[in-house]
Amino acid sequence: MESGQHFSIVFVTFNKRENTGGEWIEFDEAYQSRFQAKTTHSATEKSTGKVRKDPKHFANSTRNIVVLPEGNIVKVHLRLIRQFNSKEVL
Repeated sequence: MESGQHFSIVFVTFNKRENTGGEWIEFDEAYQSRFQAKTTHSATEKSTGKVRKDPKHFANSTRNIVVLPEGNIVKVHLRLIRQFNSKEVL
């Protein structure tokens, strides 16, 4: 996933706060978003006047992926991934 190449992915949804989920989501073509590194948000603060919360992707075991062809960004929890490039994840 972190190589920057396109991949297919299947994962299960889960929302701990609302106790919902269980839906299987499948994307045939996606890639990892480039903006995963921990950065300071000074540029965001200056341009919008708002302070963004750091998502702590690595601490929370999440990644943002870009789904093609739409270009939508989806957050995926690594422990909920069931298939990656048509291979089952244990």
